[in-house]
Amino acid sequence: MTTRRKLRQWTVNMLASRSDAPLVSAARNVAHRITALLHTENHDIRTNGEARVLRCLNPGATTIVDVGANRGAWALLCHQLVPRADIYCFEIASATRQRLRENVAAVGNIYVHDSGLWDAAGFTRVKYYPERDVVTSIYDYPHPGASVWGEERVQTGDSVLEELRLSHVDLLKIDTEGADFHVLRGFEAALSRHAVSAVQFEYGYACILARKLLIDFYEYLEPKGFVIGKVHSRRVDFRPYRLLDENFFGPNFLAVHRSHQALIERLATCAT
Repeated sequence: MTTRRKLRQWTVNMLASRSDAPLVSAARNVAHRITALLHTENHDIRTNGEARVLRCLNPGATTIVDVGANRGAWALLCHQLVPRADIYCFEIASATRQRLRENVAAVGNIYVHDSGLWDAAGFTRVKYYPERDVVTSIYDYPHPGASVWGEERVQTGDSVLEELRLSHVDLLKIDTEGADFHVLRGFEAALSRHAVSAVQFEYGYACILARKLLIDFYEYLEPKGFVIGKVHSRRVDFRPYRLLDENFFGPNFLAVHRSHQALIERLATCAT
């Protein structure tokens, strides 16, 4: 055993045997605070890598699906960066959906569907925040501020694609405050027949309430031919699943089908 490994093992043993010592507890608290600081996520779609993903899409992209569209900021940016694409928006909260319609009304190729998406059709309870609708969720996430529960209509992605007669989706973007995996499963048939080129989804603390981990996304998407990576501001870090990645550090991951190797290479190359 090398000196470095011996020193590391000694340190591990010492800390483990003194886990409740004041100095060790203090060091642990400092580490937790540093981790909390590093967990600060960039949700600015123009600088956190989401805009770069759109720029890297094939210029010929024609169909993009925006699930959890909120008031339309991402859809409008998408229209700006991929102007030839038709963008189909889904927002589960009726009140927010009305604001979405108003915000995109002047754009001819952004379409707002009259429901949310889920892995089954029907109705579901939704926790709506009137003053901060961006955090609206089907889960009882403990956000501050006034909220109200209501019933909202949902459909599956596969049924909507059939209804709209869409045979292929260039990018499926999902941002649904914890419901991303359930929304994804609603596209089971499309994903299985390779009718979706890329999927962007959120991963964070809301996944705890959904009882879904990062490994669930990997185990669902990899057998369908997708490679997965975290979206950074300058590149997408594609790599196999690792247990240490189960840290709820997001906000976004991207899955691209292996058949689109050129797109994967563009996304993985660090932007200058």
